[in-house]
Amino acid sequence: MKTFLNANARAAPAFIFAAILSFAVTFAMLWSPPTATAQLTGTLSGPRFVETAGVAGLFEIESSKLALERSKSPEIQKFAQEMVDDHTKIAADLKRAATSANGDVPVPSALDAEHEAMIRKLKAATGTDFDTLYVAMQTTAHEEAVGLFGAFAKDGDQTALKSFAADTLPILQKHLEHVRMIQLKT
Repeated sequence: MKTFLNANARAAPAFIFAAILSFAVTFAMLWSPPTATAQLTGTLSGPRFVETAGVAGLFEIESSKLALERSKSPEIQKFAQEMVDDHTKIAADLKRAATSANGDVPVPSALDAEHEAMIRKLKAATGTDFDTLYVAMQTTAHEEAVGLFGAFAKDGDQTALKSFAADTLPILQKHLEHVRMIQLKT
């Protein structure tokens, strides 16, 4: 019995250190600077909405393709496939709405530097760290997208884009609910 207690006493500091280290790593991975979507204020112009929504959609697709390759969680895999499918359709709808908007607003075809950095973080993560980071990024991205699309649907300056934002908002809200449920389990 004495040997058992001594072994546990020696293991306790290592366990506490591991728990603190795990918390610190998770916190560092979850923290990321606010994206352009979160920084939008006031009435949104059509071109700014298209740029922000387009880059956000590209990020959803690219990060979810990584999740399809790397995650071992069936629930995350299912969510990631839903993101690829839905955001590919949303991107096509955005392009149609932007084309019919005054001035034929260009839709981004590449990620900006901020979202590229987020993809690099995902590529560097493995195992459950990848899953945790992916779910955290998806939660933040969808919170921001719901805010962006809701604001533009209400106060946007171009009718075709306002309609697109209003039609897309319920899909994004559904995604946000889904990823929050996954986040509660991870």
